[in-house]
Amino acid sequence: MEVPWALPDIGSNELSEVTDCVESTWVTMGPRVSELEEKLADYIDVNHAIAVNSGTAALDVALKSLEIDPQDEVIVPAMTYIATANAVRYQHANPVFADINSTTYTLDPESVRQQLSEDSSAILPIDYGGQCADYEHLQRIAEEEDIALIGDAAESLSASYDGEMAGSLADISVTSFHAAKLMTSVEGGMIFTDDAKLAERCRIIRNQGEHPEKKYHHQELGHNYRLSDLHAAVGLAQFDRLDEIIDQRETIAEFYMEHLQPISDQIVLPTVSPQNEHAWFLFSILSESRDLIRKHLNEHGISTRVTWPLPAHKQPVYSDQHGDETYPISESFANGVLSLPMYHSMNEEEMKYVVERLIEAVDAYVDDKYELE
Repeated sequence: MEVPWALPDIGSNELSEVTDCVESTWVTMGPRVSELEEKLADYIDVNHAIAVNSGTAALDVALKSLEIDPQDEVIVPAMTYIATANAVRYQHANPVFADINSTTYTLDPESVRQQLSEDSSAILPIDYGGQCADYEHLQRIAEEEDIALIGDAAESLSASYDGEMAGSLADISVTSFHAAKLMTSVEGGMIFTDDAKLAERCRIIRNQGEHPEKKYHHQELGHNYRLSDLHAAVGLAQFDRLDEIIDQRETIAEFYMEHLQPISDQIVLPTVSPQNEHAWFLFSILSESRDLIRKHLNEHGISTRVTWPLPAHKQPVYSDQHGDETYPISESFANGVLSLPMYHSMNEEEMKYVVERLIEAVDAYVDDKYELE
């Protein structure tokens, strides 16, 4: 049996939306993008949603809208996808790394406090795997220091923290619609904010710096970060099935949790904080024998991902400046993390197969439970 790690679920509804879009002859940014923005703003419960062509573009635009300046410092998790730190560098600003919480794997507020300086201008947590960061404490720090809080909700669409939706928990937030994400537009992203001025700047920046009411009048340096109506058409069809997609991912996560419980004294299973509703973009386990387990699963046709094998400060692009820094939880996490298959069309036979092969591998290769240092 072959079990992929992720598989976009794009079918007849998406094809119909795309066909209608092509037949309309309007395929660049237009009415479908506006419709997707309106639906997502309502879903997240924010005043403004601004669509762009990737989650990375969303981060870049969000930071630019806040006027993050060269030499400013933005605190980011050491354990993050590289785009989070890269977006800071796009501003010629400095990413400052902080460690993660050993339970949720999200940015640790106490580590953030240790990294604050007079040059700190923003805090940029990610919602690892679909679980929201500790926004209550991070917001408190941001308010005390009079700096911005930016939410990277690329992995957490549909998640919530204390009943508030991911994407609504910071001054400005972003998400991603990459093909592997919970909801996809193939490629795409969205910026969320309640601040009308920030929203206006985001719309200007994404469209070559053009004044929104004056065609071909460019008031600042911008980018071509526009989302096309073709991509939005896929996104709209996906949004219509979002509840179904969420339910299925919850079903898979619950199946894993229940059937892997017998080996929970050998591997670390995910922990969901009481205030969180998890989006389950990732189902990540930790093991001292991660590489052997992964090899065993691969030999049996099961694809997995190490998300991620290097903390950001150890990545080659950052190691010259930050490689000597130490973030123990992030580094230990990177050495043991393995993300299991998780996708909407995954059936019970595939789930059982993954669990059976994983238990085999754990019994063969694992001696002690992994401990985050």
